[in-house]
Amino acid sequence: MADTLAFVTVCVVYVLVMIYLATGLRILRRAPRARPQPVQPQPVRPHRRGWPGLILQVVSTYLGGWLLLMLVILGYYGGLARHSPGFVLHAITGTLLLMGLTLPLFLALTWLATRPAVRRRRGRRSPGGRDAARP
Repeated sequence: MADTLAFVTVCVVYVLVMIYLATGLRILRRAPRARPQPVQPQPVRPHRRGWPGLILQVVSTYLGGWLLLMLVILGYYGGLARHSPGFVLHAITGTLLLMGLTLPLFLALTWLATRPAVRRRRGRRSPGGRDAARP
């Protein structure tokens, strides 16, 4: 009984989301002038650049994704499927362990991928800058 209720709930939510998205696409196709114009957000604080900004962005994305995953796990497995609390605890610690293993690997790969671009940028000389005046 509980499995049937969980399956029906997931299917109903999926169908409702698809109807919502299809309605939005139809509205945009009928009235192209009604498309919202992009709004330039005002920065709350200066935008961080370089490695500290990248690390902050990656860590905040990882934590935000983990929190969203935990909401889904708690909502589905804890609420609908009624699994034991031990299962939810293992899901929480397992995903944290996986993230702890992949975050340093992701940062190392990002560093390796951006190194040639940094070298190319540093090697360029500006056409109207101090370097152009040198003989």
